[in-house]
Amino acid sequence: MRGDQEKFSGGCLPRRKGNRLTKVAEKIINGLKRRFDLVIRKTGRKQSLSLGLVNDHNEIGGVKTLCSNTNRRTDFTAPILYDQHLEVIRQPAIKAAVPDGYLLELTGVGVVGSTRAVVRDRRVLHPELLHTKTTHDSKAPDLYRFTDAARGNLNFNTFTPMFGGKRVKVGIHLLKEHSFNYYHWLFECLPRLKYLIENIGSSGHCDKFTILIDQDILEEGIIAMRRLITFPFEIKKVRRGELVYCDRLFYTSPLWYSLDNSKHRVDTHRDYAVDKYAVETIRHSFLDLKKCSAPTRKIYLRRAASQVRRIINSDEVEQVMRNNGFEILYAHDFSFADQVALFSSSKVVVGASGAAFSNMVFMQPGTKAVIFSPKQLEVFNYYIFQQQADVAQVELAHLLAVPAKQDNFFIHDNFFVNVEDLEKLVKQLTI
Repeated sequence: MRGDQEKFSGGCLPRRKGNRLTKVAEKIINGLKRRFDLVIRKTGRKQSLSLGLVNDHNEIGGVKTLCSNTNRRTDFTAPILYDQHLEVIRQPAIKAAVPDGYLLELTGVGVVGSTRAVVRDRRVLHPELLHTKTTHDSKAPDLYRFTDAARGNLNFNTFTPMFGGKRVKVGIHLLKEHSFNYYHWLFECLPRLKYLIENIGSSGHCDKFTILIDQDILEEGIIAMRRLITFPFEIKKVRRGELVYCDRLFYTSPLWYSLDNSKHRVDTHRDYAVDKYAVETIRHSFLDLKKCSAPTRKIYLRRAASQVRRIINSDEVEQVMRNNGFEILYAHDFSFADQVALFSSSKVVVGASGAAFSNMVFMQPGTKAVIFSPKQLEVFNYYIFQQQADVAQVELAHLLAVPAKQDNFFIHDNFFVNVEDLEKLVKQLTI
């Protein structure tokens, strides 16, 4: 779909505004912004904070619990994996606990860009860190690290801009590690906002809220956020590691955790248990953008050469998809609204594991999806998109690909796809 626009429900689905020249200009501008942010971080006033990690949010002080939901559970159906010659491997279904949900109102606190942290009087509230073990990767090693074996104390590296730090009267916390990723923004950050909107009531009354988001959130993610908000607000972008003070702050606890584990055997109950409530929230929040007619499109999601998890024999793969009537496109060429419309009109979606499959949550019941995932059963988590498939009632399968290297495997390594198995599976799905 790099050339002419293609037909969409009797009309045309417009690609994201701009042409290739505009894309190049956007990359240059974004590159300059990143350099500018780096300069601000380097020239700003640096602070190394020694903080104690609280085990309970009440320990942070100056906190009021506005609502809570306890003893929450989630479940996943068994992922289906297709190995060589389409031999079926089934992973077990899962029933797991997810964190208690709560909405807090805090006074006189600081927040740190690109983290979930809330800081007050040498204490830090960061619920996700309570669940990490030494086997988990640090999501922000440049910003914080544990300083004791008991994992109760941290050293935080923060900064405030040279010309003065930000101060917010009434803030809403949507900061977190990896929020720049479309998947994590859509299913971790936006459900926290929706939970706040549903539960804040009269206690949140003010003339205008300041929504705190990370500097590098995708524009389409911000557009999706704006569609959810029903009250006066302004957006304030926070740079990575920037310390921002809030006179009053509303904070929704993490509804689920995605703990990074790239070096050890995957623990599906501990590392990753996506909250069904969070996924359902996203599906129902954007119903007005979905196409209601019977799904007809067959979509292949191409990955750019610059992206991780690159398909080494991508030309062969794309030829197989063309031969079987699939449209080949980049999801990020479309606006958020058009991505919702695109996936809700598709009967089959195929592609390499990546954030674009977040949009599977907008597909119609009974449709199908195939994700190319590396064959590394001990260290790769095949449940990542299963909750989205379960909520949307999509038949999801993983076609196991061959990693380019077997030794020192990393989950974002490039891989080969067996095109003979792919063609058989595609024909099987589209009969």
